[in-house]
Amino acid sequence: MDIKADYPSLAKERIVNLMKVRQMDGDHIQCTESFPSETMLEMVIEGNAMERHVVEAGVLQGSPMSPILFVIDTSGRAQLVE
Repeated sequence: MDIKADYPSLAKERIVNLMKVRQMDGDHIQCTESFPSETMLEMVIEGNAMERHVVEAGVLQGSPMSPILFVIDTSGRAQLVE
């Protein structure tokens, strides 16, 4: 099972829902809900800036929360394989 493509497509709402279903600590859920959203993405190609777009899915690279959110999102999939 190849899950590496999931990293840039994680939806915060789906992760928060999974956390609520699994009855995780409310402080952790609140922290995840406040994780940066509406991040803007701007590509620059050969010095030419493209139009900015809102990033609606994915996790921030370099954030210590990103691997944790990825594990929460993918943790139930191993059971599907079994």
